[in-house]
Amino acid sequence: MILAAGKLFEKKMNDLIKGIASIENLNAAWQRVYENQGCRGSDGITIERFGLSLEQNLSSLSHALLSRRYHPYPLLRFAIPKRKAKGVRFLSVPTVRDRVAQSAAFLATREIFEAEFEDVSHAYREGRGVLTAVAEIKKWRDKGYRYAVDADIDAYFDSVPHDLLLQKLGKLLPDPATLRLFEKWIKAEIYDGARIWTLEQGIPQGSVVSPVLANLFLDELDETLLSFGKKIVRFADDFLILSKKEVEAQEDIELTDMILDDMKLDLNPLKTKIVSFDRGFKFLGAVFLYDDVYLPFPEKRPEPPPPKLPPPLSLMRYLELRNK
Repeated sequence: MILAAGKLFEKKMNDLIKGIASIENLNAAWQRVYENQGCRGSDGITIERFGLSLEQNLSSLSHALLSRRYHPYPLLRFAIPKRKAKGVRFLSVPTVRDRVAQSAAFLATREIFEAEFEDVSHAYREGRGVLTAVAEIKKWRDKGYRYAVDADIDAYFDSVPHDLLLQKLGKLLPDPATLRLFEKWIKAEIYDGARIWTLEQGIPQGSVVSPVLANLFLDELDETLLSFGKKIVRFADDFLILSKKEVEAQEDIELTDMILDDMKLDLNPLKTKIVSFDRGFKFLGAVFLYDDVYLPFPEKRPEPPPPKLPPPLSLMRYLELRNK
């Protein structure tokens, strides 16, 4: 559905950057950031501190966006414990200022992105989620699709190629100023306390725009599988391809492998498998067995300890690390 936004697209493009940078939109973006809370960024400025001079900060951000002088700070990278497994995963979090800018871009462009996405995609979208994905799986099961490929993309968020992602963005958002904004957030600098480097591939987990970019990149997978008549249910980089026969499921693995190869991605051979409702399987936390679905009870997890953050990044420290 590239360029499927049609008239909606034409209507929004002319004044898109003005819409992003408007004080009204930036105020709405700030409200989203404030409600989500979160830690400080690499500049050391907390949400509370940003809010103390809110009018001045939003006015300065608006001017930077409109004058094309906006540049994001390096993302702050730190480890947090994994929820359901041992070990840690890494977040790369923008500063509060940059979270506001990204939220403003998201609010101004979300209808354009939404018009592009397929109904089979359930993650990071308003009105969709695990329950809508489970309902769609049940629908195909009840129509005789008793087998499925339970697919896992190998290190998806770390592997997305920037050149292909920017090509997709360029077709969807050919407004140069808006496209440059997204490119700056995609090719972000990362700071972990010891070094600074530029992201050469992948989508940073922790950025506001990462979920919509993740869905955009996999929209090609959705479209291609649908064009072959496949029944796919996708939640971010987790997806099922349902079929009526086990031999068809094996063919679906081979087809998916070829599609992802063109997208410079790989299936994880250790986690991608053929499952069936008669043998039972688990997907998105739900257990499917025969004609039953068992949804997990909501877990009340203890509050994790606060993450250990790298020290704030001063200009002198930034220049020192950049020149190493």
